[in-house]
Amino acid sequence: MKERTRLSSGNMLLLELLFALIFFSLSLSVTLSVFGQAYVLSRQAEGKDLAVAETNDVAEIIRSARSVSEIDSLLTARGLSADEGGRYLLSYGDDKYNMIVTTSLSGKLYTADIACYDSNNASDPAAIYELKVEHAVKDEAAKEGENGR
Repeated sequence: MKERTRLSSGNMLLLELLFALIFFSLSLSVTLSVFGQAYVLSRQAEGKDLAVAETNDVAEIIRSARSVSEIDSLLTARGLSADEGGRYLLSYGDDKYNMIVTTSLSGKLYTADIACYDSNNASDPAAIYELKVEHAVKDEAAKEGENGR
């Protein structure tokens, strides 16, 4: 017959400690992944909140102006820097996020496409928030003609 070996009480204690260690290691990894995902979701929500606020600020500036030059002066006073081609750029949220405002003028209709991006996430260039604003402006040439009379 085969001889059966029994685990001594010392070996049983070590085996029980090993199972407890494995259990707590798995619990720790699950807990850390939950907190990590919560941090990512919190950062995304912060980005969306800031993007909505900043975009609405710029949209209200555009809607409140009467002429293209007034829009330009208000946007630069707000901190947006203009480049060639009717684009304005702004870094906000401690430089975590970027806003690009692309403008165009068709007759008296001033159009601005406002898009906010996460500057730290170059792998995903999708906008956090986008908004299109259309606003009728007064013709500046006609305004100058009225002032000249």
